[in-house]
Amino acid sequence: MPNFVLFVAVAFLYFYNLGINQVWQPNEAFYADASKNMLKSGDFLTPVYNGELRLNKPPLTYWLTALSFSLFGVSELTLRLFQALAGLGTGLITYMIAKKLSDNDTAQLSFLILTLSFQFIANARYTSPEVLLTFFITLSLYLWILSYERKDSFLFFLALTSSALGVLTKGPVGFLIPAGVVFTYLLFRDRRELLKVKYYLGTLYVMVISGWWFAYQYLVNGGEFVEVFLKENVKRIYAMREDPIYSYVLDINWSFLPYSFLFFIALFWAIRRRRTELYFPLAWFSIVFVVFSLVKMKLPLYIMPAFPAMAIITARFLSAGEWKKLANISSIFLTLLMVFAIWLIAFTLVSDLVFLLVCGTVPLLFLLVRRFPFAPAVGGFSLLFYVSAVLLPEVEKYRPYRDIGDTVRELDKEGKLKTYELGIFHHSLPFYADRVIIKGAPREGERALVLAKKGALECEPVKVWSVYEGSESRFIKFLRDVKRGRNFYELELCILGEGS
Repeated sequence: MPNFVLFVAVAFLYFYNLGINQVWQPNEAFYADASKNMLKSGDFLTPVYNGELRLNKPPLTYWLTALSFSLFGVSELTLRLFQALAGLGTGLITYMIAKKLSDNDTAQLSFLILTLSFQFIANARYTSPEVLLTFFITLSLYLWILSYERKDSFLFFLALTSSALGVLTKGPVGFLIPAGVVFTYLLFRDRRELLKVKYYLGTLYVMVISGWWFAYQYLVNGGEFVEVFLKENVKRIYAMREDPIYSYVLDINWSFLPYSFLFFIALFWAIRRRRTELYFPLAWFSIVFVVFSLVKMKLPLYIMPAFPAMAIITARFLSAGEWKKLANISSIFLTLLMVFAIWLIAFTLVSDLVFLLVCGTVPLLFLLVRRFPFAPAVGGFSLLFYVSAVLLPEVEKYRPYRDIGDTVRELDKEGKLKTYELGIFHHSLPFYADRVIIKGAPREGERALVLAKKGALECEPVKVWSVYEGSESRFIKFLRDVKRGRNFYELELCILGEGS
């Protein structure tokens, strides 16, 4: 296990203010509402969001979220609980792989590089399948390498089971990635191993224990399920928007902060020095990076299953002590970049003097004592802590969705009235209002609750909120608009119909 202090510090960061933000829109809202609906309906096989089938992803993320709701109550914290645990779990497995392949210093640094990488921790504090998929893929590969070296059939069986859980998290990619990594590694290291029948029987095993859900949905929902399945798993390869083939080279420079471009230096070093201990993580990264670079539609999340391998390669480079001047200069630059980002947030968005002084100066101490390999991690931790402690609570002042939902439920405690949103749609409202939100206008004379922009309806509003008009997923623009008070409008809640 990583040094106890390091683990506690990272775990604290993962859970600090984890539930302070309301459900993010739109993606997290799908999992929040559909998981709650599973508990209400008792149907755990078919996710339903806002009264409609939600077949885009397999059910495991919904199951874990529903389990968390059932055990600890429905809240934003419990919504994200298993995501944070999976993030920490992936960090621990990465530590164990790195320690097995190298030494403890590399393992400690691998844990920090992965768990503090911006894309990874952001998704570990947000409900979606990405971190869970990365966890199951990482676990599967760790169990496989152990089974291969120890000739242990039970560990091989556990590796396959973990891969099957990955399939139940995000589809065939949960098996194809670890299978591709193992195939590539063995192709160069031990081709005879590929002839063993257990790999082909194992493929059938994964298909059986994960494929039942897909077969069930095909039997129940037929063409609708097939259409969604093809769109999510096949058409993204060739038939959706086309991004440049070099997209991930650029994406890594921000998504893998605070070590970002240091990875490319480490990758070049590992290949040039022919570091045999890194052949496995090199095969791991290469399969994910090359395959998804060839896919037409590219999203930064797609290569996150390669992050554990990238962390190990980067950590091994830094702990090896070679190319020291280049490594130190890069570490200093990345640390100063993190400090600059903290001060920039403080002076342009929201400032807290105590947090600013602590977070903005502690990373510099690591540079002064010349702990260069760990300095970017401290800088990244400080920036992420400042964001969690100061920035995200401030953002919530401009996100009134919980209050809107509470007001809807107070006005219609028994749920007898239909609720409409006219001209707009906020994806988190079905979760907070605990009902289906209908897009569009009610029938003439129908008694209903209606949410609409100010002036769109002739009514005396029950309550009015200031709501952001843009996409919160474009987070930097959202923050700028919050600071400048732009792109907000007044949302009115009216009761229409007889007796209104």
